[in-house]
Amino acid sequence: MSADDKTRISPNVANTAVGTQLSGIYELDERIAFGGMGEVYRGHNIQTGDHVAIKIVLPEFARDQTILSLFRKEASILNHLSHDAVVRYHVFTIDPGIGRPYLAMEFVDGQSLFDIMRRGPMPTEDVRKLCHRLASGLSAVHQAGAIHRDLSPDNIILPGGRVERAKIVDFGIARSATVGGETLIGGKFAGKYNYVSPEQLGLYSGDVSEQSDIYSLGLVLAAALRGKPIDMGGSQLEIVEKRRTVPDLSDIDADFRGIVEAMLQPDPQDRPISMSDIARATRDDTDEETTPPTSITPRDRAGLPRAGGT
Repeated sequence: MSADDKTRISPNVANTAVGTQLSGIYELDERIAFGGMGEVYRGHNIQTGDHVAIKIVLPEFARDQTILSLFRKEASILNHLSHDAVVRYHVFTIDPGIGRPYLAMEFVDGQSLFDIMRRGPMPTEDVRKLCHRLASGLSAVHQAGAIHRDLSPDNIILPGGRVERAKIVDFGIARSATVGGETLIGGKFAGKYNYVSPEQLGLYSGDVSEQSDIYSLGLVLAAALRGKPIDMGGSQLEIVEKRRTVPDLSDIDADFRGIVEAMLQPDPQDRPISMSDIARATRDDTDEETTPPTSITPRDRAGLPRAGGT
């Protein structure tokens, strides 16, 4: 679930009643979010009592084969993905009682990064740990053949407020890296404008790739360091123009500025090659599995700067 989901105009009455049982396995306890394509409920496994989050497709999309086929692709990719920084998916099926597809996943109890940011700028060391955690998780997502496309502070949950336990949630518009440009909303633009990459707006040939998530993560990290997002919005023209240059990062700690600057290069080819590069560059030097930072090999960029160094 996300803050954007919560703040959208939503119906006073949920489409599916609390207490409804799905497939004889899950029971709905409370609706916790409403979005353009579905509703998210907190529920529990009837047999074990384990809490789960359940996303149910809205009635108007229940028979849309384009959306359902893409939803299945997403579920297929992420259901086989196992990484502690990524919400676990349990099952995708159609419940005969309500006649609609639903997706059951791990319920992550905690505050979003969006909520934590409102308290003020986060310490650079915490952001470094957060970057390593998220980049490691997104690297696994990319290796599984998916792209998140909608990374933002409200899609990152910190159980107990601990950055080292952060989890990436809400893959509602994730797409397979091999499905062309379509998303779960039928090929139209998907993503939050303040964190979206230039190519998602049609710049640089409009090819959405792993580098798109890298750009969005850079904006997320900048927001965490500042305690507020960089203003990347405005009119339609301003939204595009602001992505033709690297945003002003002068108020970000110099020890971390180089990495964020590399991630926010307008041209995807000038960004780090992969999330694994970013994860290695932000690994704690005291960690037993520390490996040397890798360099950014696309075109003529220099090596990715090491976090905490120059």
